[in-house]
Amino acid sequence: MENGRTVREWTLRAEDREIEVAPGVVFPAWTFDGRIPGSTLRCTQGDLLRVRFVNRSEHPHAMHFHGVHPTDMDGVPMVGRGIIEPGEEFTYVFDAEPFGVDLYHCHVGPLAEHIARGMYGTFVVDPPAGRQPPTSWSWCSTATTRPSTARATSSTPSTASRSST
Repeated sequence: MENGRTVREWTLRAEDREIEVAPGVVFPAWTFDGRIPGSTLRCTQGDLLRVRFVNRSEHPHAMHFHGVHPTDMDGVPMVGRGIIEPGEEFTYVFDAEPFGVDLYHCHVGPLAEHIARGMYGTFVVDPPAGRQPPTSWSWCSTATTRPSTARATSSTPSTASRSST
């Protein structure tokens, strides 16, 4: 707590990593903390957030958070701190606003390459009163069957199958 507010702090590191995607097949990934997607950052609306970003990659990166926050904390090149060069670090500080589920990702160009190589994660801001319990559930089941026993099925979507979370 700081001045009566909850403070949430994270440290995320950009790392270049070869990730095995199939036996003997590696992908040259750019990651947050060596994983794709990066860690889920979860907080409550109104929390003060401090996200320390350390660039251990050989490439320039930045963190861009979807949501509402000051422009200088947006992680966009040539705005505020902008690009974080290899070996540098920066702490993004902003209020968690508004509640919802958003993304964070690298915002250095070419943007599509940074995201495709793994520089993204989930940013969840819960409402101050907490989340409401779901009013309906969606279920997904996957089964492995032999081709001779596999059957195609179809269903018509309905409002009962939608999730409210």
